Amino acid sequence: MSQPAGTAGRLPPLSASEILDEVLEPSPFVKLRRRIFRNYSFLIGTVIILAILGVALAAPLLAPHDPYEQDLSARLHNPFWHEKKFDEEHLLGTDKVGRDYLSRLIYGSQVSLLIGFTSMLISGFIGTALGVSAGYFGGRVDMVVNFIINTRLAMPVFLVAMSAVVVFGASLTVVILVLGLFLWDRFAVVMRSITMQARDLDYVNAARALGCSTPYIIVREIFPNVLSSLTVIATVEMANAILLEAALSFLGFGVQAPTPSWGLMLNEAREYMFFSPWLLALPGACLFVLVLAINLFGDGLRDVTRDQGR
Repeated sequence: MSQPAGTAGRLPPLSASEILDEVLEPSPFVKLRRRIFRNYSFLIGTVIILAILGVALAAPLLAPHDPYEQDLSARLHNPFWHEKKFDEEHLLGTDKVGRDYLSRLIYGSQVSLLIGFTSMLISGFIGTALGVSAGYFGGRVDMVVNFIINTRLAMPVFLVAMSAVVVFGASLTVVILVLGLFLWDRFAVVMRSITMQARDLDYVNAARALGCSTPYIIVREIFPNVLSSLTVIATVEMANAILLEAALSFLGFGVQAPTPSWGLMLNEAREYMFFSPWLLALPGACLFVLVLAINLFGDGLRDVTRDQGR
């Protein structure tokens, strides 16, 4: 018997038991989506980070002026909420040499995100390689890695970074390399602990019994199961790198003028903190919002990826 018109190609209707199973046992994707939309920390952090990332990528389109262009006749103009000495061409005012503050804040987001993300990648690669090696192989490898970690922990990052900048010169590249080469200890410690727990699990033992090579077991069996913890550490270290760069630039050991860096803008505004406090408040607020968003995203990501089987 032929099908009624309009029913060809349609899926057969679900039975009552199938509908009940779908309601009582949603798919893993549905569970993940529910956890994401119930976690306000993750949502708020993600929205703010995407907004700042969008501003950084579209900086040439959004910035009303060249962030490097100086105009001494327009120096220290107040932002739009001030009635005195307000210039409509500079909504957030100008700095001590007449550069548009809004444009420098927009381009400063590029510097902070670049330093935070790049140094996090470098430190994450070093720390993950050391931690996974120590946790999986144990024995002498673990002893050597522990010695390297203890040596690194005995070296204060801030003082080492200042010394390296004095020796090699202050530049964006030097700051990224210094932070990337000295912020890997948390990656190594956490990855070592998690890998030691994962190496004795059943699926790893099954892979060994099947004759899988060590690189295959580490890359295909262990690494995917420690990835969620790795991403959380990465967000923490990215925020830490951004704050360290701002502190170095504030003290004159980081990014150098005229590069638009939020930390450098804080340094340049110190002498005007009592007369034009907004010069300090605006870049400080930008740093606060960015670091807060990264921490919210990291905390939310930890909660979202925890116990995915529930």
